[in-house]
Amino acid sequence: MKNTIDLQRPDLLPEDFKSRLYAIEPLCREHEFSDELVEETEVSILVDDLNRYCMEHQVIGIHYTRAIKEDIESKGLLVRTGKEIRNDLLDRFGNLFNSKELEFLRNKWKSHQETQADIRDLRLWFNFTTEALSGSGGSGTKYLLGLYGGEQINMGIEFGSPIGKKLASIGEPMIVRCSLDPNNVDTYIQNPWGKIIVSSFHLQVRPDAYRIDQDGSQRISVPPENLIVEVVR
Repeated sequence: MKNTIDLQRPDLLPEDFKSRLYAIEPLCREHEFSDELVEETEVSILVDDLNRYCMEHQVIGIHYTRAIKEDIESKGLLVRTGKEIRNDLLDRFGNLFNSKELEFLRNKWKSHQETQADIRDLRLWFNFTTEALSGSGGSGTKYLLGLYGGEQINMGIEFGSPIGKKLASIGEPMIVRCSLDPNNVDTYIQNPWGKIIVSSFHLQVRPDAYRIDQDGSQRISVPPENLIVEVVR
């Protein structure tokens, strides 16, 4: 049976991994940056083994969004094109916007969104820690949680604008924790899962340490049974 591994909770790992983490505590105290810590020979071996363990199981991915809670709980997180996302907004909530606002949105989408379709379409994006919530005053999640629909809709829209106020009135801000198969997730560093776990332990030993974090994406929808939705208050 596969476990779902919370990369921020090394204390939930099997005992052998916890023992090996405790053994690197002196190195954790020596290093301020997790990027440097994981280059130590003893630590890099542990990173490799932790990463291999994660690849055999599931990991928790964190998706920040402002959406309709019932949609996600019933349908899960769906991979969609930007066109599908934007048409859904217009079909369901287009009546909130006047003709000038709709024209503005369509022009904004054409200039900002359609040119990035290859990057954004049919992808779900995740963090693997909640660093974005606290780092820089939560600026990393401000627009994701504050304006409906994600970047496929709200990129380039400001909170205080009439359109921004309307987008901020739709849905609820949510943290969606998903059980993901790491083999399906595209990431940008080598051995990401092992490094994030070690970095999480590093912060437990040395709270002023600079952690390893990253984004990742996948092209597979997440079914409702593989996620937990938490509304941000």
